[in-house]
Amino acid sequence: NLASWITTSYLITSTAFQPLYGSFSDVIGRRKCCFFASASFALGCLGCSMATDIITFNLMRALTGIGGGGLITLSTIVNSDVITKRKRGLFQAVQNLLLGFGAVCGASFGGSIASYFGWRWCFIFQVFPSIWSLIIGYKYITNQPGFDESQQHLSSSVLERIDYKGSIILVSALTCQLFVLTLGGNELSWSDSRLITLAILGATLLFYFIYIELHTKANPIIPVRRFNSLFTVLLLAQNFLLGLCAYAYLFALPLLFQIVLGDTPSKAGLRLAVPSLSTPIGSVITGVMMNKYGVLKGLLYVGTMTMAIGNFLTLLVSPSTPSWLLNILLMPANIGQGMAYPSSLFTFIFAYGTTHQATSTSTIYLSRSIGGVFGVSSVSAIIQAYLKFKVRKDLSALPELSHKEIHKIVIAISKSSDAIYKYPDTIKSIILLDYERAIRLAQLFSSICCATAFILCLMRDITRSKPDTSVA
Repeated sequence: NLASWITTSYLITSTAFQPLYGSFSDVIGRRKCCFFASASFALGCLGCSMATDIITFNLMRALTGIGGGGLITLSTIVNSDVITKRKRGLFQAVQNLLLGFGAVCGASFGGSIASYFGWRWCFIFQVFPSIWSLIIGYKYITNQPGFDESQQHLSSSVLERIDYKGSIILVSALTCQLFVLTLGGNELSWSDSRLITLAILGATLLFYFIYIELHTKANPIIPVRRFNSLFTVLLLAQNFLLGLCAYAYLFALPLLFQIVLGDTPSKAGLRLAVPSLSTPIGSVITGVMMNKYGVLKGLLYVGTMTMAIGNFLTLLVSPSTPSWLLNILLMPANIGQGMAYPSSLFTFIFAYGTTHQATSTSTIYLSRSIGGVFGVSSVSAIIQAYLKFKVRKDLSALPELSHKEIHKIVIAISKSSDAIYKYPDTIKSIILLDYERAIRLAQLFSSICCATAFILCLMRDITRSKPDTSVA
């Protein structure tokens, strides 16, 4: 089903190319990389609006992802170039606020634009702000302090500093792994030989990438030699888990609303609108606290703990939960994410110095992005595996159903939850109960992962001498 690749193609390229922007912008300057990212995003959106077949459309979505991954990374990198440590959190809060507001507007207005003007206009409308960002960037974005402007001419000495080999191997390795995570359990079974081959190839390429980064004379994509301490491993693992929990949380909630609360897909999406506004609130709290009191470590503890508590609170949601209480139960996880994301980013950046902040930023974003893909894939796998096992077991107790009929039911509900409602009440009630239990199990998994991220936060400070993470 090529339509499923509309999202997948963007996700793969945005994640795979994201880490390249830090190293490349150090070599050729921020301006060129920002222009490339904005132009790629604009051309990709324009190409989507003009696509005449699904293959072209997916290719243009992939191009959009190359630009989109860079825009998110570079916006943070450019801010870090020109803003002092103490004020950095405040500006990041504003950036996150705008990003969150844009995401809410896109989700809210996208359906209306498609209904009234046609789906092509959803992409055409994105071209105009992309062009505007190019104009603003040309006028105001400068290269990083200390950058040798003669390097803008891309002489042979400059080109020699670009890690071409590492870039190709990393993108290939991440692409293989992302294919495994997106195809596994959906279009291919986890035991499929093609999927196993891709997983082995991706792992082999990843180890080869680490070898290249250890021996390259160019500017490394990820400076493995610098990021070889236990502190780094624990902080990157924590960010991986934070990304996993954030996406697993967002993936499981709409299913919970539809299966347990009986919402339509549109209503389930709208239920997330109010809690999603809590994420920028967490970012603002972090920014204000960093600016006014110069604290950072405590914010990371509080943010991660709040996010973990919020994940556990979603286990309390039931059909009898009032709407106002539901919104309250969903807010802590979002507030915690808004606090944990920037505080963990700045902990990493300040630990290794602003000189290396570009590669530090892209490395953190990469760990979160991969965690996000793992989050969606793992929650989907848990729900599907438990649902198939439990439905087969429970329906076997009904004498009127043969094994063949049970198999057809399992296949149908695995493809779409809408299929549940076409069966008789006896069968439907069993499936709905098993589906709810599967979702609860996935939510529990996400909550445990978030609690593990908090434990890693503690371990990080116990097991090493602290770097300079003060906000001076």
